[in-house]
Amino acid sequence: MPSSSLRTSGRSRSARLLALLSLLTLGVVFSVEAASATPAAGTPSVTFVTPKQNATTKTTVTFTVKLVNFRLSASQVGKAKKPNMGHLHFQMDGGKYDYPKYSGANGQLAVKLGIAGKYSPSVTPSITYRHLPSGKHHLVVFLANNDHSPVGAKASIGFTAR
Repeated sequence: MPSSSLRTSGRSRSARLLALLSLLTLGVVFSVEAASATPAAGTPSVTFVTPKQNATTKTTVTFTVKLVNFRLSASQVGKAKKPNMGHLHFQMDGGKYDYPKYSGANGQLAVKLGIAGKYSPSVTPSITYRHLPSGKHHLVVFLANNDHSPVGAKASIGFTAR
């Protein structure tokens, strides 16, 4: 092969490498999402996406979190611990509003599990609280293993309902 065909400008070579890395990254993301039986790798974390910290909300508000290196699995709740897999425990004002009146189906599940007034379990990355009194509130979300033991990662948000 002639040496001139091996030569490329640094810019076009960098662009091709970047494109290749992007495609490989997409492939890895799709592979991880498609392989739902495989737990996520790395250190799990959780952050609130909506609403934003110190937001003013209505007395009915939906909270959404982003999970990294953690997979929610409804079918595994109550079963043996698996790395980076489980569910969420939301706790509004220290559990004061973790009853069916406020957290709906999540609060109903809390009653069934005998933990109403402590936290509201969830197998989705969001929860809606209704009928909150006007004023300042504080919500914490904890990552929980399948057996309900804490993973260690948590996030919190303060907001004002009106």
